[in-house]
Amino acid sequence: MAAIYGELPDGPVVFAASDSKYFIEHALPFALSASKFGHHVHIHVTNPSPDVFSLASIITATATFPVTYTFDDENISNLTDQEAKAYYACLRFHILPSIIRAAGMVLTLDIDCLVMAEIDLTNMRPCGFFPRPNEGHPAMKVAAGAIFLTSTSLKVAKAISQLLTSLPLQWYVDQFALAKIFDQIPPEHISIFDNSFMDWEFNEGTTIWTGKGPRKYDNPIYLNKKVEFLQEVHKKLSTSRKVLLKPRLDIPFKKLGLAVRNTDPLPEIRQHWQNFGTKFLADFIVEMPRWMFNSTIEDFFHPDSVLLVPHMERRQWGGGKNRNTSFYMQTVFPWLFTIDRIGWGGGAEFVSSFDPTAAYDDKAFNELHKYAINGNSKFPQPDYSDDITLTSPVVFVPLQIPHDQTIEYHSEITVPEFVKALCEWAEAAEDRPSLLFKGHPINLESMLPLRDIIRGYKKAAYRENLNIHEVIPAVDAVYVINSGTGQEAMLHDKPVVIFGDSEYQGAVIKGQLSDLDQTWREVVLFDGEYRASLYRRWFHWYLNEVVFDTRLEVSS
Repeated sequence: MAAIYGELPDGPVVFAASDSKYFIEHALPFALSASKFGHHVHIHVTNPSPDVFSLASIITATATFPVTYTFDDENISNLTDQEAKAYYACLRFHILPSIIRAAGMVLTLDIDCLVMAEIDLTNMRPCGFFPRPNEGHPAMKVAAGAIFLTSTSLKVAKAISQLLTSLPLQWYVDQFALAKIFDQIPPEHISIFDNSFMDWEFNEGTTIWTGKGPRKYDNPIYLNKKVEFLQEVHKKLSTSRKVLLKPRLDIPFKKLGLAVRNTDPLPEIRQHWQNFGTKFLADFIVEMPRWMFNSTIEDFFHPDSVLLVPHMERRQWGGGKNRNTSFYMQTVFPWLFTIDRIGWGGGAEFVSSFDPTAAYDDKAFNELHKYAINGNSKFPQPDYSDDITLTSPVVFVPLQIPHDQTIEYHSEITVPEFVKALCEWAEAAEDRPSLLFKGHPINLESMLPLRDIIRGYKKAAYRENLNIHEVIPAVDAVYVINSGTGQEAMLHDKPVVIFGDSEYQGAVIKGQLSDLDQTWREVVLFDGEYRASLYRRWFHWYLNEVVFDTRLEVSS
């Protein structure tokens, strides 16, 4: 089976698994009915579609208690329709051991179930099932719709999965395996479920209703109850006009495998994201792992709703042409965020609105200059810098992570191309500047190929232990593709050259990798007085007209 990814639960759950189709049809009433009676919910989906991620986000945003999700991308194209049907029926029992390890107690149900009463999982025995002793066929002696297991019965969960793996993919194979395994468990370890616990006639007073067979599509009692949950959610979504998609801050933004809720205090850099969510006045907040957000979520809201999407650009997002969707992103000054209809950094619409002749004052520049000269930066700086001896003049080159989205979206050149071209140019003539490269502190492993390039040249040096606020004042210029360090260098009034697109491109020199001699001439001729006024004008515009300051008490 394919590797699973997503978020594991961190306590007892009601659990179900399905494919995308059944998730879309049944997950919302299933999860909200369980949540209504105080249960945490976990759902696993195989081969999820983008609208699964969006519906999962809506469910989490509207549920009273936590809902978590895991997923897998299993290739089942070689299965017949009947084999695929059996595969989906068995899926939850293959995932169950992983969920038990994380949750401790798990009540596994069909996803077309509705929870109609509170369930006290703590008073159950380690194993629970629904026997059907009067059925003659071995595959009918257990109703697979309700199975309870705890961490003390993890071996039972593993045995079920292992037996299913050894059997042909046939309809009822899950019930056959359950009957065989539960028959080996001593009765004193088993809680017995009956029709008062789960039924498919939808009787008042039953704890769980399960939509067996065609009943899930034609029974009015069952369907009306599902509609109640759907209408409740629709009412919330249709009246929301300012929707904030908020990334989960305790787990990675990227899809990296399995995560678990982290209750440790947030790192300072992420606390600013938390502040954004607090200070931005939204009337509906969807908080999910960032990688799950996609444009299909727009369809859940009124066409006039404004959606705010984190850490993305419209080219990634897509979405409806007439939707009021904007994109927000943290800047190099971590308490400041940009909000833009197109994107962020060099891909933002606001970049073109900078007027290099507009009136300005020094207040914005002075505020951030003080921040810089006090040694502050988005990423921690060492207390001291390694000793370096380079022939003057010196160009400082803070390296960027080669696979970073800033490079992917806002640069036509790669980081290795940039490094190699600079090194070859500097080496080719005595009167050209020396180069001082700094590895990116967040991902030094990605710097190794760049370091190897640099070490092949005499007029270039690579260092990791450099404090940018000590180095920048001592060099003659700063060259970047589009790094935020270029903005920080502006605060030291140094010539800055960019070779990609950036939000500060209107205030610095646009480098030409194909003509580095001309680029260096522009650095030498960049009048200091004009440069200082241009930098101050840019920061005035940036702080007063562009960014959202999360330190403000309120904003609209």
